[in-house]
Amino acid sequence: MEIKLNIVAIVQARMGSTRLPGKVMMPIGGYTLIELLLMRLNESVEIDDIVVATSKYANNKVLIDHVRSLGFTCVEGSENDVLKRYYDTAVKCSADVVIRITADCPLIDSTIVDECVKEFKRSGVDYLSNNHPESYPDGLDVEVFSFLALKQAHLEASSNFEREHVTPYIRNCNKFIISEMVCHEDHSDKRWTV
Repeated sequence: MEIKLNIVAIVQARMGSTRLPGKVMMPIGGYTLIELLLMRLNESVEIDDIVVATSKYANNKVLIDHVRSLGFTCVEGSENDVLKRYYDTAVKCSADVVIRITADCPLIDSTIVDECVKEFKRSGVDYLSNNHPESYPDGLDVEVFSFLALKQAHLEASSNFEREHVTPYIRNCNKFIISEMVCHEDHSDKRWTV
């Protein structure tokens, strides 16, 4: 008998992007960037819950209100310690498995997300990604990891880089079983359209 895992996609998003402030609320084809991402992610059959994890800064209120108006949960946490933000969100959602998605991937493909989750469950690893090494087109990045790996990373990761980028500790500490999904089709010379 297979144990039912609570699989939670956590989307990290905030209004305070240094390169393009407010990008998550910018319009794309009649939708905000975050709305487009959430609609596409919501097509997944493997995800049990989708949660946006943002920071406690006041400028995120418009994002929080918008996400909630779309019917999704939004959790506030640390601005710079994104690893802690993920951990606290995963605890709040009782996640067994976490899917990490960044808000700058509005064209995320739910089919690729589902393939990654299925491979994660099938292989019994602690961490799986499709972007280490990079082989899928940029913007289709998916990382899947166990809550236990996230908890250990949260408790042990010490560098600012590890805390800001969430998964480097899991990938590099040699304490976890990691795997990758590799796209065998060469996309380097293709032009993508929406």
